[in-house]
Amino acid sequence: MFDSVVAFFMSIVIGLFGLVTPEIPEARSFEEISELYDICEEYTIADTVYVLDAGTFSSREERHLAVSLQGIVAKTSPAIYIRSNEMDGRFIEEMKKGGINFSYVDEKGERWTTEKLLKKFSYLITDKGYTLYRESPKAEGLNMATNLAAVNGWLPVPDTLEDMAINAGLTKKKDLSDDVYTVLFQWHFFSLYKSKFSKDATCHLQYEVSGVRDLAIQQGYFTFYIDEDVDGSLFRKRVMEYFGDNTPMLGWVKYEVKFVDQASKVGNMIIPSDHAQNLSILSAYKTELPTQKAERNVKVDSSKHYVALVMSDGDNVQWIQNGYKEFYQKRALKNDFPMTWSFPPLMADLSPVTVKTVFNDAGERDCFMAGVSGAGYMHPTQYPEDALAEFTDLTASAMAKSDLSYVQILDSTPENELDEVKLVNRLKYYSRYENIRGGVLSLDPTRYEGGKGKMWFVDGKPFVSYKLSLWHPSGDMAQVTHQWLEEQAQTVNAYPVDTNSTDGYSIINVHPWTVSIESLSYFVSQLDEHIELVTVDEIMTMLTALAE
Repeated sequence: MFDSVVAFFMSIVIGLFGLVTPEIPEARSFEEISELYDICEEYTIADTVYVLDAGTFSSREERHLAVSLQGIVAKTSPAIYIRSNEMDGRFIEEMKKGGINFSYVDEKGERWTTEKLLKKFSYLITDKGYTLYRESPKAEGLNMATNLAAVNGWLPVPDTLEDMAINAGLTKKKDLSDDVYTVLFQWHFFSLYKSKFSKDATCHLQYEVSGVRDLAIQQGYFTFYIDEDVDGSLFRKRVMEYFGDNTPMLGWVKYEVKFVDQASKVGNMIIPSDHAQNLSILSAYKTELPTQKAERNVKVDSSKHYVALVMSDGDNVQWIQNGYKEFYQKRALKNDFPMTWSFPPLMADLSPVTVKTVFNDAGERDCFMAGVSGAGYMHPTQYPEDALAEFTDLTASAMAKSDLSYVQILDSTPENELDEVKLVNRLKYYSRYENIRGGVLSLDPTRYEGGKGKMWFVDGKPFVSYKLSLWHPSGDMAQVTHQWLEEQAQTVNAYPVDTNSTDGYSIINVHPWTVSIESLSYFVSQLDEHIELVTVDEIMTMLTALAE
């Protein structure tokens, strides 16, 4: 009796929810959204690009100085590339094929250094001026000096390297080195200069990181950093509100959950990218993007249970740009197997050459899908519904550019029927676009497997929650043992064979920070013959056909 009463009242609540839910707008045309998600103003790369090896830096402070110079020069024409890893070498070679000239040594045959390039490009620094700052964990001085570089064109200079600036003929315009670095220090600066920044994006950067800063200076993005203290959180909320709905925030933070929760509730999205280098020049290099390898046409075998493995955290721009280690390790395996990789759609704007390099290197068993939760990292059920239509417009635009058909979405596990109705309502914003053919749901707080494989068909398109997450509870890759991997494989081996129902299909998350490619390969070796691995594209095609 009690259960029936609860069900009755729940049906009334759900009905009322439907009455107050805004009508979901129709999808915009491809022509309308084709160039919708371009956050980077276009620049023409210089006739000669000077390569600065990161190995020449004597300190983190010198790297900050070099990156800041790179950004100021890029405001006129990108002309400095900082080479840090093997991937940078590959990008440079690809850009050479596109007609870009690179210089590695000066007229004496010696490698370029920060000091040499500072003297060479000092004429591009406005008034030959610099802003002095000192080190601090939250980068208050460095970030405000970065903002002055974006607004006034003055070079940020750490107090430990002031002599280098003076020797290059620069003059001090602003001294922040003696200021008291607090939230109020940043708030005061923001109040004075906020109208001078681009509203296309913001940046959230600690002192220890050097990525994105060159792009922030070039594009005029406001840069700051806040931990989770009360005053700081309020300031960050004000910044997000000022720049408005669907503004990407590039960078990262110490406390992920609170950060993304706050951004989602305000209607902002996060682009994890605080170690992404050279974006001021990589975003300027335009190249034709390849499409994904052709889908395999898998004939459904009634004796199989179909499983798709998905490597998570592909929204992390620097992970991919700085090597994409797991992707290349898997490509080198002798026992190659189908794998799906989450990938940031915005990469097509931030670094087209990265998309081209990775997609060209992919095999026919590699599939890519959009990382959480589309255009950027956010939680759809927390997002303001009046901002969600534009967010999914941006998502459809970015996914079309990168030839991505499916989207990974991160949100909370529904606790009741009303939560589930709300989730499905949010999914409709994605499904209204023809080029978004479905999605994979990472449902917290149980390491993405809160949905236990439950599926929702929205407008006939499958949205599938992870049934299992290969994410070691210790959070430590060193704790992953063969025994644990065997236990996970036994769980999968017990999945039923039933290709005529959704029970016969499963998607499994692979957590890159605890499960190595070597461990994943061992896990795959422990799967029984009735477990057939496929890509997300393939399993979604099967599920779509099943639902018809």
